[in-house]
Amino acid sequence: MNTRLIRVGNSQGIVLPKKLLQQYQLSGEVDLQPTPEGLLITPVSKPRRQGWGERFQQAIAQGQDPEGELLEGFSDETFEETEWQW
Repeated sequence: MNTRLIRVGNSQGIVLPKKLLQQYQLSGEVDLQPTPEGLLITPVSKPRRQGWGERFQQAIAQGQDPEGELLEGFSDETFEETEWQW
């Protein structure tokens, strides 16, 4: 597949077809790595829930009950008392 370099301000860029973006799950931030064969473009995968542990500990240190607050309003006592079975 051939494409052209286009001027973007003082730099240059390329336009990637939508099909390639979807196929390789590219969106937002990407990682560029030079290789002997050319340029490798990969999606940046940020670990899910990154930083949650620290925020959870901070909330506890401030006297909050994060688990209780997250689950507030989700209790269904009728289901628990009548339909739940072990």
